[in-house]
Amino acid sequence: MNGSPGREDRTSLRSADGSTRVGFRAGEWRGHPRATAVRIEAGTPAAAADLLLRELPGWLVVTDDTLAAPLADAGAEVQRRAHRYGRDLAVQPPDPGWPHPALPAPLRLRPAAEVPAEHLEELWLAAYAAGHPDRERYERAADGVAALASLWRGELLGPTLPFSAVAVDARGPVAVLAVHALERPWITEIFRDPAPRGRGLGTALLRYAVTAAAEHGLSDLGASVTVGNVRSSRMLERVGFRRLDDSVDLRLPAAP
Repeated sequence: MNGSPGREDRTSLRSADGSTRVGFRAGEWRGHPRATAVRIEAGTPAAAADLLLRELPGWLVVTDDTLAAPLADAGAEVQRRAHRYGRDLAVQPPDPGWPHPALPAPLRLRPAAEVPAEHLEELWLAAYAAGHPDRERYERAADGVAALASLWRGELLGPTLPFSAVAVDARGPVAVLAVHALERPWITEIFRDPAPRGRGLGTALLRYAVTAAAEHGLSDLGASVTVGNVRSSRMLERVGFRRLDDSVDLRLPAAP
């Protein structure tokens, strides 16, 4: 589960005559420049796509289908399609009947900052086994593990929010929740052991995230799910998240 760092400043590209303007947040992703929350501020989709292709060659871009379609037609490589979800915590506060924290014994929650990334590698490989939509985003399993480690160190999206947590038992990590301050507070990782010991923990951690976010004074919480990950979409909807829109990650062609 991924987004744009909250520490990034929003900027705009403009055509020479001012007829086309595209806004975005500029940052990096695994050593590559990346533009996230890319939106047309003025002009047509075709003109906005031309502006991006000319001004940001080789960049990673996260946008919606309005811009993704002409970019892909021009040779941009689609790397991920995702459904974006949100829960307005003012309109829809946590269910008071949810246990908090919602973990059966002997499980307990540890702050994410206390659990080294290398302790999560085996769990990540099991959760995102071959054939999983999010595993297919990486050419090699090692690439996914490296991305997780970089995320955990704060290199990709900055530090996790304080209520990010890992559910552990005597054998080690069982489920993981990471939340970052992006364009809004955003669940960037949630995965669990697919074995029986992890059953039900995805829902439990989502309920915990909603409750903890409200306790920290946050007004909403978002998440994204790779297209094809039906189980995660249904889980978010069961916990009260509403589908907002879709996003597309693309890599723009390099300069000739």
